[in-house]
Amino acid sequence: MNFLQIYSLNRRLEQADWDIILGYARRVQVLHGLLGSCGLAVNCLKALSRPPSSTVSIFPKLREVWLTMPWKGVSCFVRQLASPRLTNLFLSHPENLGNAIDAFGEGCPNMGDFGVLGSANPDTISSLICHWPNLYNANCAQVDLNVAALSHLSRLHNLQYLHFRLDEEVADLIQSSQSGTPTLTFPALWSFRMVSRSLASGRKFFHHFRLPVIYEHFYFPCVTPTALELVSFFAALQESCGHNTLIRFNLVREDCFDFESSSSVSETDEDLPPYYMTFDHLRPLTVFSNAQVINVSPGCGVDLNERELLRLASSWPHLKHFSLCSPHWTTSSGITPGGFVQLLERCRSLESLSVMFDTRGYTEVPQGHPWGGLTMSKGFDTHIHLQSSLIEEESINALAVFFHVAPFPDFRLDTYWSDPDLQNGRVSEELCNLYHDRWVKVRSLARSLWEERRA
Repeated sequence: MNFLQIYSLNRRLEQADWDIILGYARRVQVLHGLLGSCGLAVNCLKALSRPPSSTVSIFPKLREVWLTMPWKGVSCFVRQLASPRLTNLFLSHPENLGNAIDAFGEGCPNMGDFGVLGSANPDTISSLICHWPNLYNANCAQVDLNVAALSHLSRLHNLQYLHFRLDEEVADLIQSSQSGTPTLTFPALWSFRMVSRSLASGRKFFHHFRLPVIYEHFYFPCVTPTALELVSFFAALQESCGHNTLIRFNLVREDCFDFESSSSVSETDEDLPPYYMTFDHLRPLTVFSNAQVINVSPGCGVDLNERELLRLASSWPHLKHFSLCSPHWTTSSGITPGGFVQLLERCRSLESLSVMFDTRGYTEVPQGHPWGGLTMSKGFDTHIHLQSSLIEEESINALAVFFHVAPFPDFRLDTYWSDPDLQNGRVSEELCNLYHDRWVKVRSLARSLWEERRA
């Protein structure tokens, strides 16, 4: 096993020592992997933190720094890393540094790329951000930025990427502090990712902030929203985001255990969905006519029949990835094989689809090209996810012929049946295994037919 070598210093640094150190240090532009104590004992770090008075900066050309899980003893040395040339800073679990990282605020006015991973004081990080007028990337996925930081970021003309957590109290403060004032606009924001405990917090955010040129939007609520919250959020999103620029939209519920207001959000969930998402819930999203990715998985059920699914698809002719993930679909929901072909006609670039398939009565083997000559695009993730689609034994051959025209071997056919736990006891494990085995037969037979056709 290799252990990190710790270098110590047992004497005071003389001017000759500093001349050597500064001679090397002035050439350093990137410092990566500064793990723990950086391999330096505390006495060594303290010595390096007190350069000659004539030295403006130990690292005058330093432009990029990565600090990974720094020890408390490193804090005295951190100030020597701050310089006007520093434009890229990444902090991993910087909680041990305390207020030492304040040095990066006023000391690095040209900061452009900033990232922080792990726990960090929200006000400290927010204060840092408020010092930087040239940020183009702020990646604070686990930090609750405050109102001042969010207001500052909304005024930046270079900011293109923003990832942060939104605390419920901050959302309320945004609503009260901005009441009666004009909405704030992120003029250049291209990629937006936000985590919050509830969708209601996101609605408050989008009610006061505008994203006119947004390209991709990822939102991760930690609890299943109510039906009213879902409608209100989509309505706020429709008002906030540019209708022609939004290309990728993802709303995915995630389990979060580190919000102070909730020790485990999953404890409040029931085995059955609290409600079913309908076309009316999703209607506001149809204004984003250039969308290529639509992924909506808020943790509720789905009630969308074939006609409604096709209406949605018609609103997004450039669609490449379409996913409405839920183990709970009503019995009248889903799309038939024939409806799937119609969907392909509307979305010629489709690479992946995740919806319920309605295969009831599909027992006649289709003649000719079952997709009417259409094919799915050969993309990186070309597949169809059938979720909890039922299948009868009599449908296996017909479905195998239907799917064999897909772009194998890259094409994948998946279901939820391989994981009985997703059914929450609604379907017995024996029946889950039965449906899983039938879909595996469809996939295997379809591949064999494809290989025969190709030979």
